[in-house]
Amino acid sequence: MRAEARLDLALQAGKLGFWELRPDNRELIASATFKENWGRRADTLFTYDALKTAIHPDDLQSHEDAVQTAIATGGELDIDYRVIWPDGTTHWLRARGRAIHDASGTPLRIAGISLDITDRKETEQSLRDETRTLETLNRIGIALAGNLDLDKIAQTATDAATELSGAQCGAFFYSASDDHDESALYAVSGIARETFSKFPLPPKARIFAPAFAEAGIVRCADIRADHRYSKNDPPLFVIPHGQSPVVSHLAVPVVSRSGEVLGGLFFGHANKDVFTERAESLVAGIAAQAASAIDNARLFQAAHYEIAERRRIEQHQRLLLAELNHRVRNTLAIVQSIAGQTLRHASSAEMFRRRFEERIMALSAAHALLTDTNWEGASVQVIADRVLGPYSADGNPRYDIEADGDVRVGPSAAVTLVMALHELATNAAKYGALSRVRGRLRLSWQVYEKPGIMRRLRVRWEETGGPKVKPPTRQGFGSRLIRGLAAEAGGEAKLDYAETGLICEFDLPYPADTA
Repeated sequence: MRAEARLDLALQAGKLGFWELRPDNRELIASATFKENWGRRADTLFTYDALKTAIHPDDLQSHEDAVQTAIATGGELDIDYRVIWPDGTTHWLRARGRAIHDASGTPLRIAGISLDITDRKETEQSLRDETRTLETLNRIGIALAGNLDLDKIAQTATDAATELSGAQCGAFFYSASDDHDESALYAVSGIARETFSKFPLPPKARIFAPAFAEAGIVRCADIRADHRYSKNDPPLFVIPHGQSPVVSHLAVPVVSRSGEVLGGLFFGHANKDVFTERAESLVAGIAAQAASAIDNARLFQAAHYEIAERRRIEQHQRLLLAELNHRVRNTLAIVQSIAGQTLRHASSAEMFRRRFEERIMALSAAHALLTDTNWEGASVQVIADRVLGPYSADGNPRYDIEADGDVRVGPSAAVTLVMALHELATNAAKYGALSRVRGRLRLSWQVYEKPGIMRRLRVRWEETGGPKVKPPTRQGFGSRLIRGLAAEAGGEAKLDYAETGLICEFDLPYPADTA
């Protein structure tokens, strides 16, 4: 008895329960500690059928197989399994034992001990959960640090935070503007994107306001009881499974290094009190990583844009320099031609000076017009107004424009039109329509398709109300200048000395500038 007493004391000290099972009639003999391991009092009758009923359904078959194997082979029983106590809680037990047989090999009994290992199992599970959490955080950190795509950053952060927080659904909203709408929803997890279209979105829903306006974390055990949520508001959003509205809610702002609220991570669960302080801390860490990644992505995009813009400007500068070199050569040739032809047709030094100066000023006006547009061309309407504007009576233009709409021409065509229209206007003021009070000019243009050739621009100058026109007996410098300028721009000019007034038509390439 003394040995049995010492054994019982040792078993109690180690919280080990003793048990013995007779294979023939399934009679169970259990110690008080064994019954305690099953959530029973020491004086409670505890049968083997009651034992099997208390084993977790998922573990019952493996328990029975282990017992039958030990009885049949005389081997050891060593198994862990879950048991459900009368109060509904689940516990883990470790059972070890051995079967005893008689001389003929008939099993007499199987006996052993049991130990409640719930704490150990929970610790192991916690370690596994913590390891998985750390692995996830490490994976997310690497993924976010190496990503410069805003959509991918948002989706990665949302998926990870939804998983680690235990949420049933999560969403990431990028931007905190007052006109927040569907376009600001960057990522969802655990719920269909279109589901959000049925509910108020941040920051229009009051429950989201603190995360955006105050950069504060919101964690609600039951959103229905939260003072920031009105009973008159529609549900926050609905969990797809069973279409249950969100009850537990967690919102964490995503704040840049400069303090700007870039957006927010929002999570929901249909059950109460799901989100813990640890979940809040984990999501806050992911939000910080996402903010850093978004900052980096925005800096990269800004730098990329700046580089592209700088390249565009440098390319434009090279084009301008090339155009300037070309224009300088052409301008010198034009000036030389103007000087020679004006001198040849001038009757006096004063006439030469005046006509030469007028034509140089016209050339200067053309260049000034192109300078205003960085030598990218000019509007035909603007060219007409610049050249013909001075020929107005009391502020009323003496010319009419007939065109379906304005068109732009390249630098060469612009110089051609400015110089040619100036030459025509000067001649009209001296000898043509503008020399009479009732005389008027009509300027028209149109773009048309020429078979087998690129599109063309036709510009027509027509004078009316002036003195009768007689064809010249010889070709003057003005007509040669007009035809030469048109040819330089890749087109042609035709002059018609109609009795009612001079008509000049230009046919130029459009929109290409061939000079």
